[in-house]
Amino acid sequence: MNTYDVVIIGAGTAGLFLARELGKMKRKTLVLDRKANLLDFSFNTLSSFINLKDFDLTEDVVAQKLDRAILYSKNFKRTVKGKAYILDKGKIHKELLAAIDPDYVSIQLQVNIKELSKHQTGEFKTAIDKKGKQYSGKIFVDASGTNGIISKQVGLQNKKTKLATGVEYNVKYQGQPNEGHLFIGKQYQGGYAWIFPLQNQRAILGFGTFDNSIVKDLKARLHTILELPNIKKLVLKDNDIAKGGSIPLTPVLDKFVIENLVCVGDSVSQVNPIAGEGYKFIFEAAQMASKAIDTSLNKNDLTKLTSYESEWKYRFLLSYKRAKYSQLKLFRYSKNDILMDFLMLMAKLRSNSSIQKSLSGEFSKPKKSHTY
Repeated sequence: MNTYDVVIIGAGTAGLFLARELGKMKRKTLVLDRKANLLDFSFNTLSSFINLKDFDLTEDVVAQKLDRAILYSKNFKRTVKGKAYILDKGKIHKELLAAIDPDYVSIQLQVNIKELSKHQTGEFKTAIDKKGKQYSGKIFVDASGTNGIISKQVGLQNKKTKLATGVEYNVKYQGQPNEGHLFIGKQYQGGYAWIFPLQNQRAILGFGTFDNSIVKDLKARLHTILELPNIKKLVLKDNDIAKGGSIPLTPVLDKFVIENLVCVGDSVSQVNPIAGEGYKFIFEAAQMASKAIDTSLNKNDLTKLTSYESEWKYRFLLSYKRAKYSQLKLFRYSKNDILMDFLMLMAKLRSNSSIQKSLSGEFSKPKKSHTY
């Protein structure tokens, strides 16, 4: 049985990005995923304020460039100017896969990991799949998304995770290609809606909810929302192909490392609570994790892995706590149109840059150099 420097469980966004970084560092890495097709997604697009150069991505991953977002309550709206992207998840994953160094990184599909075994010393020894096959590594990474295959077993995340769930259609778009649209209020049934423009007069129309009691009716509720004036004037539904997915709604977590186990991405809820967009934040966390892993292997010292937690806390913890507070307040207010109208009126008094920072989830301290 081969022993790898790093065994990554999950070949989603976090796993592939981390594998690419470890390949650059010439670390012998194995990526395991239960899927047969890594380009099969529940959601195909997302909005982001990402700086692509920070993460060695090209503009080929961009589905549409935006220079403004329009926020709607029942009776008011606020236009926020600023550069953002609608990203194509398939193109991001293709670009990451193409950039992974095959001399150092191997990917095995249709492998369903169920647990990790331990040494007597307490360190993790092998990843074991449902067929009993074992995969040996010096360091293990849980990048299994909201499933949290290992993070939930070891107690880094609750076994039952609250989720925000959404459904979306690719529709004909009748608005401006440079404008994104976000809707919230009682008429959106305790949830929120979005329109992300694409190329060729197409757009993604989505509806999500924080309320698990209405998840089963999500598609029917989206059809109802299609008849609301603000949405009806912007899109025309011309097909019945619906996509769906979820993001975690956990408390803010700041513990990602146990012994030689490192967790990245949705396995430890690294989606920003207010932005609802994970890629920018997950990529940055994966960069931090890759540096800590490389240092730990170089110095043969597992305690160096915790520098990943330290840097993440410095960079994000205050921002995430503020965002979680805003998220919970938004949940409460979203069911009351008077309160949402009031918030929108207050938003008209805030500066453009202030609202953009809130939407992007950036409240905290600037990046700093970190010694590993």
